[in-house]
Amino acid sequence: MKRTIAFFLSLLFVLGGRNGLSAQDSLATSETAPVEVLLLGTLHFNQFHRSDSSTRDFLRPQRQAEFAEVVRQLVGFQADQVFIERERGQQARLDSLYRLAAFDPRDLSDGLSEVYQIGFPLARQLQLAGVVGIDHYESHSQGLLAAGEGYERFRQDLVDFQDYGRQVTQELLQGQHSIRDFLRTLNLPENVARSHRLFYNTPAYVTAGSFRNYDGLDRDQIDTEYIGAEFIALFYERNLKIYSNLLRSQMETGARRIVVIIGQTHVGVLQDLLENNPHYKIVPAGDYLGD
Repeated sequence: MKRTIAFFLSLLFVLGGRNGLSAQDSLATSETAPVEVLLLGTLHFNQFHRSDSSTRDFLRPQRQAEFAEVVRQLVGFQADQVFIERERGQQARLDSLYRLAAFDPRDLSDGLSEVYQIGFPLARQLQLAGVVGIDHYESHSQGLLAAGEGYERFRQDLVDFQDYGRQVTQELLQGQHSIRDFLRTLNLPENVARSHRLFYNTPAYVTAGSFRNYDGLDRDQIDTEYIGAEFIALFYERNLKIYSNLLRSQMETGARRIVVIIGQTHVGVLQDLLENNPHYKIVPAGDYLGD
């Protein structure tokens, strides 16, 4: 019996030795440090650009300097990939634009967006090969939920969210805050929690109701008895697909430190998903946006 045990122990040692690793060493090498992810919640600046306004013209020197300041702050994270809110199917176009030495943002419908004002400059300063699109686009309005039992509770949360969002955005657009200050405010934990609650918690109060419209939806598949839960499911599904794209792109690129530049309302749910994945670690955006 002892000889049998000794034989199997020797066999295990030999088999392990063929790869130059013992069983314990193999386990140790598989436990790599988690991938670090900095989620930068933003708005889509191109939607608020006005060329006839000194504070809303994002091509004016002052605003361009503010974008450059944000980029300088984010460079400190030393990311090896920059992920953006563009669909994977647009990757060839993104790569083509990135390879251009320069282009006029006004030539693109979204040229003043965070993609080109933050994402591209950040990737270039980090000397990366490009940026990576991880979005899965589905268009659903904040006001999609129209009526039902418990609707007033949701409506009040929506009004509070919209009022606060307008106030913060107006302070930026009127020149009261720099772009860095604005982004720092958007990414405060309490503001991420505010938007997350609106889309993924409060709507569940609403039952026996309806949507404002059913464009792009199969009405027969919507359970109106749980209309608020259906609302949550629509928004959650899109973010699950974005999350899946994030994981897939990270594995494809082998990135270990990632900046994700994405609409602020996506941050809370992506944060929850990543925090529950032991292979990833969230790095607060505020750590790199300065005091």
